[in-house]
Parts: sequence; C-alpha cells; structure tokens
Amino acid sequence: MARNRILDAKIMAKIAEKSGNKDIIAINKKVSRKASNLRISSEAALIIMAKELGIGTSTYQRKLDPTKQTEVRAALLTISSPKPRIANSQVTKNNKKTGIISKRALLKSAIEFLIQDKELKDRCEDILLAPSKFDRPINQATLVLEDRIRKKAQPAQRLVGENLVNYAFKEDLSSTVLRMASNDADDQRGFTQIIRGIIPAFRNKTHHHITNTFSREEAMRVCGFIDVLLRVVDNSMKR
Repeated sequence: MARNRILDAKIMAKIAEKSGNKDIIAINKKVSRKASNLRISSEAALIIMAKELGIGTSTYQRKLDPTKQTEVRAALLTISSPKPRIANSQVTKNNKKTGIISKRALLKSAIEFLIQDKELKDRCEDILLAPSKFDRPINQATLVLEDRIRKKAQPAQRLVGENLVNYAFKEDLSSTVLRMASNDADDQRGFTQIIRGIIPAFRNKTHHHITNTFSREEAMRVCGFIDVLLRVVDNSMKR
C-alpha cells in the first residue's frame, strides 16, 4: 500500500508556482532526493527547499516535532557555510532566469531559525553575517545572558560574571534565588552548572581577549544555545 503523502500541500503548491514546475509528483521526488542527500526527513527537506526559494514556512515549522525541527536547524547550518546554493530556475516577466539564492539569504534563514529572542537577534544577527571576527557575536550573546540574569535576580549590589551567576543560581532548590520553572532538582543542578560554565568558557574569553579562532558556524551554535538559556532564565521564578 502506498504511503499517504505527509508533506504540506500549501507549501508544495508554492514551490510549484515559484519553480515553474506544476508537476507535484516531480516536486515530491525532488524533496525526497534532497532529504536523502542531506540525510534528513522529507518534512525537513521540504522546509529547506522552500527557504531556498524564499517561501515562508514558520507556521509549518512550528507544527513539526522537535526532532524534525532539529534536522532543519542542522541542515541550515550545513548549507549556509559552503558556496551559495542554486534553487530551481524560474522565468520572470522579462523572461530572465532567476533563482540563485545568496549565501547571505541562507545565513539569515539559519539565524532566524536558531535565534528567537529578539534582543539576542538584534545584537548578533548583523555580526554573524559579517565576513570575520566571530568572537563578537559570542561576546554579545553572553552579554545579553548576563544582563538578563541580572534583571531577573535583581542583586542588591553590582555583580558581574561568575559572581552574578553564583548569586542568582544555586544547585540546591531550597537556597537558590532563581528557581527553574520545572521545580525539578536535576534541572536546577544541570542548568546551574551549564550557565556557570558559560561564563569562563565563552564570556570571559570574548570579553577580555580578542579571539579569532571561532568560525561563523561555531558562533551560530553558541548563540543558538544562549537563546535556549535565555528562555530558561526568563521562565525561572525568583524566590
């Protein structure tokens, strides 16, 4: 028995219109090939193909399970670093063929998917798109994290860096200032250790020293993880 089609009909129709190919079966095959080449699910490949054609997919993305969303994130990071990809050609009103998607457009798509926090995105997007010096987005991302912790914990005196983190987060739920929303002891211990480790591993390194060893992809991954930690801080409860 043939498998029921699970790909989004609206996105498929938009791809057909953009690519000038009305054969949905042929497009389905292209999605399958892309999924095979990138080693991702067909749903994730559909999003990648749509993004290459400039088609919005945010509503469909939100409906995907976390595993497939991770596939999209990883694929965007992979295809953003090599040469610009070429999407299917389409004929414009002037009969000129278009469809070349710039590396910058792919990078912006990856950044928009990785970073949801507005303040983090505003401070990091432009320097993630720069040609070099990728210690700067990590510097700004960790600055946003530190500032967010300070605003949430509201210490009575001026605290920075590890002193601030050690004031705000304790591994013991009964003594911490900021408690994880889950109120789970393992979450409290784990995230406290992670946030504490971010400061010497990334904040101090990019705040006190010029560090040219970070690649764009590494900086994007760090900023994406900082985005996760910002939601942890925002959702925490002050005791």
